[in-house]
Amino acid sequence: MLDPNAVMPRHTLWLRMHDGVDILEQELGAQAPEGFAQLSGDQLRALAELLREARTRQKHELDEGVEGSLDIVPRLMRGPVRKILFG
Repeated sequence: MLDPNAVMPRHTLWLRMHDGVDILEQELGAQAPEGFAQLSGDQLRALAELLREARTRQKHELDEGVEGSLDIVPRLMRGPVRKILFG
């Protein structure tokens, strides 16, 4: 049985934190800033989830904005305008 008051071995703590750093770096698409090493693995994973949610929300709002901007284009022209703008 594990003692809840026992100090976690350093390599185990590093691995738990490293998993959070990997998840965050994957979400960032870049190396995490050095100061993030002070955060726990749970905090890093929570931050990665917040970033993922923010990106999803941002994409949704951008899509809505683009569609809204096409409202000023006559209906018959919207298809060709979309193709010109977005390929």
